[in-house]
Parts: sequence; C-alpha cells; structure tokens
Amino acid sequence: MIRHFSRAAMALALGLAALAAQSQTYPSKPIRLVIPFAPGGSTDANARIIQDKLSTLWGQPVIIDTKPGANTIIGTDLVAKSPGDGYTLLLTSTAYVVNPSMYNKLPYDPMSDFIPVTMVSVSPFALVTPVTSSIKSTKDVLGAEQAKPGSLSFGTSDSSAALAGHLFNMLGKTNLQSVSYKGAGPLMTDLAGGHVPLGIAAVSSVQTQVRAGRVRLLGVGSVKPSSLFPDAPAIAGDLPGYEATSWFGLFAPKGTPKDVVTKIQRDVATVLKDPEIQKRFFDIGAEVGGQSSDDFAARVRTDMDLWAKVAKSAGIKPE
Repeated sequence: MIRHFSRAAMALALGLAALAAQSQTYPSKPIRLVIPFAPGGSTDANARIIQDKLSTLWGQPVIIDTKPGANTIIGTDLVAKSPGDGYTLLLTSTAYVVNPSMYNKLPYDPMSDFIPVTMVSVSPFALVTPVTSSIKSTKDVLGAEQAKPGSLSFGTSDSSAALAGHLFNMLGKTNLQSVSYKGAGPLMTDLAGGHVPLGIAAVSSVQTQVRAGRVRLLGVGSVKPSSLFPDAPAIAGDLPGYEATSWFGLFAPKGTPKDVVTKIQRDVATVLKDPEIQKRFFDIGAEVGGQSSDDFAARVRTDMDLWAKVAKSAGIKPE
C-alpha cells in the first residue's frame, strides 16, 4: 500500500511539474487567433488592435485566421475541435451567446466545449433615427407605439442587434417590427435617407452618420455613458431595465490548462491597460475589458440566459 501511494504521489508530482513547465514555457510557438467573421469587421479590428502588442509580449507571432460563415458557427466549431493547448484561440462577438437561441443544434456546446478567457472590449448598442424624423427620444418611440402599435420598425445588421430590439419590445410592451440588413453600411444609408424609421446597431457603427448630422442618436444601451457620446442618454432612462451591449471576447478550447488560461488572461489585460491600445479602442467606440476568466464566464452565462428569454418572448423559433 505504501509503495502504491508513493507511486501515485510521484505521478501527481510529475503531472504538476509538467503543467508548471508548460505554463512557464508558454508560448513556445505561434498562436493562431481564429476570427469567425470576414476580414474588415469589428471583431477583426479588435484582434488587430491587440495582435502586435501580444506578439511582442509573448515573443511569438499571433496569427489572425479569419473563418467566416454560418453566423460565426464555422470558425467557432473549428476552435472547439482544436487541441486544448493554448495555441488555437477564438476571438468572437456577442453572437456566441445569441446563437444557442437562434439554432436548434450547434455542432459544439458553447458551455462545455470552451473556456471563456477574458472580454476584450465592450460597446453599447445605440437606438437611432433619421435626423429628419419627428422622433427625438426613446420616450417618443414608446409614445408612438402606444398611439399606433406596430407602426414603427427597426433595422438591424445582425442577430445580436435584432435581439436588442426585441428586448426593447419585451420591456416596453411594444410591437416594433424587425428589418434585417446585410451590413451596418446599408442600414446607415437607409437611415440617413429616411427609408427606415429606427435602427439598432453598435455605437461604433453609427458614429460616422451621427457626427455628420444625418442620423439622430436617441439613446445607448449601456447604463453608464458611452465614451464616444458621453452626453447621449441611456435608453434605460425611459425604459427601466434596458441594457444591451455588444462585446468581443476570447475563448480557449476545453482542456486548456488553467494556468495557461490565466497567463493568457493576465497578458491580454496587461496589453489592454496600455494607453495607446485604449485610445485605439476608444476610436472605434469601445471600452477595454480584461476581466478574469471566472468573471467573463459569469457574463457569458448571464447573457445566454437573457437572450434565450428575449428570443422566446419574441416568438423566435430556432432554425
């Protein structure tokens, strides 16, 4: 029995030593950062802002690999099936917590196939209207809907923004109709032209048209002021409980050692504290993250539950 215990203790000690060595030597080769979107979008921008600083800090290249398709499912599934060694990571958006409510069966389990590492950035959704519209506040939207239910529609360019609109309906007991666009660009063009009465999009997507005076910002989906538009009112001021933000976060495949996850999180947090990096995020309408893995995991669970509830309230049936 003593001999058996000694062998078990030795095996445990060797295992712990191997893990410690892995953490101390990580990374020892290039890191593949998978983006489940086409190049040029907000997620890609998040990756490129932190790419060079992380490469310098780690002494290894961080290689961005865009794998778009199926509303992020293709790229996300690729990472889910990758080794859990810290060398293949996923940088994705709020679509991660929205997709379980939109699809009957995903090829991966978002709760068990990934380890949330940290949030990279967060940006509130914005409620906007053409500058020529008589609607000048969230209160006006609620009043117009009470006077004539279903008379207004809101344009969106992705499923996350669509659910942000349905959250407005759920809390405000309104019946705003959702209109889908193939990108934020076409949505902003139609808004500026007065072809759609309302729009819901990330603050970063509306800032150009708002500053040009073609689109009016009615409110933001965060409780605290937006860094881009600090004077913009919170939608929650007229619609208590409303909070809708778009975040971008880093995930590792299941099985990635905890100490490697912790190292990645701490190093990303270090990069995000750099004033130059913070300025670059500010310029795209976002605020930096850097939370612990546990805190980010809690946010993922909370958001997944929220959007499932909103989807059910909106009568959205998973495809």
